[in-house]
Amino acid sequence: MKKTYFWRKIVIIITFCLYLIIANSPPALASIHKYLETADRVMYRSVQSLRDNDDRAWQVVLYKRVQSGIVNSLNLRLVGFPGTELLHPFPLKIAAGKIEIGQANDIWSESDLPINVGEYDFKPIVKQLQTDRPLRLSLSVQGDRGTELLVPPFAVKEWRSLLDKS
Repeated sequence: MKKTYFWRKIVIIITFCLYLIIANSPPALASIHKYLETADRVMYRSVQSLRDNDDRAWQVVLYKRVQSGIVNSLNLRLVGFPGTELLHPFPLKIAAGKIEIGQANDIWSESDLPINVGEYDFKPIVKQLQTDRPLRLSLSVQGDRGTELLVPPFAVKEWRSLLDKS
């Protein structure tokens, strides 16, 4: 009887310790990758895979280009799968909860990207992010009333840290 009680206590203590370790671990972050484009120009990017409110898959890429220590651009690229067509030129609307953050200008026409890709100037938006609160991205999609992507807090945190990379 005493041995059973002893082992039960040990299992409970170990379980409790494992719970504390797991519960206090920070969420896993996709790393920010650095790419040398030219001798004096570097690109930093964060890539996420998200699903919209209609369960369509999207690749979400926030990237910035730094040349000679100066940030040239900070853009958000949204790639829709499969066969999603974005309407251009329509701004991307961004909200944190019920609070409207603003709109990112559609710069798709300045590139040779396919119709399932959206490209937005995100520099003014990222500078407004003061917390890691989840974001709601509202975009215009062909044949739809529009769609929304929810950007989770860990991704917002990573986007904010992208500003500090130089």
